[in-house]
Amino acid sequence: MRVLDEGRFELKYAVPEDRLAAVVAAIADAVEPDPHADLLPSGRRGYVVHSTYFDTPDLLDYTARLSQHRVRRRVRVRTYGARGERRPVFLELKRKLDDQVIKQRAEVTDADTWERLGERPWEALLDATTPSVREMAGRFADVVRQVGLVPNVSVHYEREVFVDVRADKEQVRLTIDRLITASRVTSAVDLYPAPEVDVLRSDVGVLEFKFDGAEPAWMRSAARDLGLRAEPVSKYALSVARLLRTDRPLEFARLQPSCLRGAA
Repeated sequence: MRVLDEGRFELKYAVPEDRLAAVVAAIADAVEPDPHADLLPSGRRGYVVHSTYFDTPDLLDYTARLSQHRVRRRVRVRTYGARGERRPVFLELKRKLDDQVIKQRAEVTDADTWERLGERPWEALLDATTPSVREMAGRFADVVRQVGLVPNVSVHYEREVFVDVRADKEQVRLTIDRLITASRVTSAVDLYPAPEVDVLRSDVGVLEFKFDGAEPAWMRSAARDLGLRAEPVSKYALSVARLLRTDRPLEFARLQPSCLRGAA
């Protein structure tokens, strides 16, 4: 599997659960559930996602989001499902300029093998026999070393996935993230740490429109007709504020999506 250098646009919306059914109904003619996704306990099609994030000890990337810098970076290890299922592990380097995202991503091993590779598994993969794994491990290791990054939080959620029935299924997607929780970590070896806190209330989901090039007409129509307003919703930053910055509650308040600001 080659290293993917993806350039795309992402629009995020925080939507109360009681409105998400209306969103799905409004786009029913344009999308279908991802046929490759898991069947979740809820009956939805999607994935259980676990992402371990890296930042500097003084939280440079978190501060960039808090200060609303136009250019932001995310460095993470991602896997899916549950412990013992041998799910794939991906290394990801992500840069964001406003709504546009450039992401380097490659599958490098499975979760069970990852846990046996030592304290810095990405470095153990520098000698992998697969060229794409060596390449991505090298890119990841260089960024971690040069910037001085360390793992700090792991974010978990259920992601429902829809794909555009009239487009390349990898180019146009709609996702809804629910049940978002987070854990403090100091190591990236265990990709399934037990959740410690809720990041958003359980009655709010994060809707994302993801597309290459021009925004599909059905996306614009759905957002307009339903009164949706795109806004930054950073699961990483919210998790850091909730877990690592508890002495600064105003930061968590600033990062809350508009539908929750001022809510009890």
